[in-house]
Amino acid sequence: MAEMWFPIIGFIRARTRRRPVAAAGPLARKLAYRFPSLEAEVYTGPTNFLRLGAAMARFTAKVLGLLVWLAMFLCTAPVHADPFFVRVYGRTYKIDPRNPTSEPKGPKPQEAMKALPSDLAKGPGFKPSHEQVLAEVEERVWIARTQLDEASENTTPSRGAETNATEMTGSLATGAEQSRSPEVQKLSDRHRALNLLVRELRRSMDLPVRTPGAGFSRPKLSPEIEANFRSLNFDPLEAYYSFRRVKAAFRSNDIQLLARVIHYPLVVTGKIRRSIRNRDQLMTAKEMVLNPRIREIAAKSTFETVFVRDKGMMLGEGEVWITNDKAGFGLGAINTE
Repeated sequence: MAEMWFPIIGFIRARTRRRPVAAAGPLARKLAYRFPSLEAEVYTGPTNFLRLGAAMARFTAKVLGLLVWLAMFLCTAPVHADPFFVRVYGRTYKIDPRNPTSEPKGPKPQEAMKALPSDLAKGPGFKPSHEQVLAEVEERVWIARTQLDEASENTTPSRGAETNATEMTGSLATGAEQSRSPEVQKLSDRHRALNLLVRELRRSMDLPVRTPGAGFSRPKLSPEIEANFRSLNFDPLEAYYSFRRVKAAFRSNDIQLLARVIHYPLVVTGKIRRSIRNRDQLMTAKEMVLNPRIREIAAKSTFETVFVRDKGMMLGEGEVWITNDKAGFGLGAINTE
């Protein structure tokens, strides 16, 4: 049976010795050119015919391996998708439709961003800078994350100290916590949507896509502002981050969030002067400390325009004071008159 392959193989060798390929026919020379590795391994004798099969098997295995690798590459290669656009604080931004690799698995960005607050698109009445837009969204991220932390502590008391917003967002996105309440799911969806939006805003501004650990982007403070704070032995960055947290807590209208940024005792001056010494007392004074006028003053305040003295930072005409102690800055006084 093997004798019929002799003219096809073309690598002619005697029973006792091998003949050079050049002495073979044109088909042999063509095979030697295309498959040079076969020249050393393929023989025409029946005894050596198995070497042809082994060589062809190795060649076939290499081809199959290449095809498998190519298939895996095509499956994992990112699929092109057109960007979409989101209006934020009166400005329009282009959003990457692909999921970031650093985020937990979940819905696509275009689907996830349906959970953005409905009032986020509304402009402030002037064209804000990109830095102002980013600051607006970062405050909302802080609100959503802190509210999610509160929900985590209230719904899982045994794990309250160990569970945070990032863990909950990831577990909810992957379906591990679908038994949780619709309210918690809504907070998780909003937190994820705002995080994705911050990522895209930072990317558009050529900033690292991950927000710093403080939760807010590092500000570009003028030398005069930095010198003003340092002259009072205040860290200007620590003061800035505390200002942003207090401002966000007021705008949230959530007494639980406000409780997280307070220095007790909190002095509240109105028709009478009182000191709030703990969270329970704060809950009973909710209407007083979160009245609309105080909230509006906090919302309109900017770090560049706050008055600073040894006591701390004054917002408005003295309606809100962010004071400093050994623990850092926190809400220290409210004047409702």
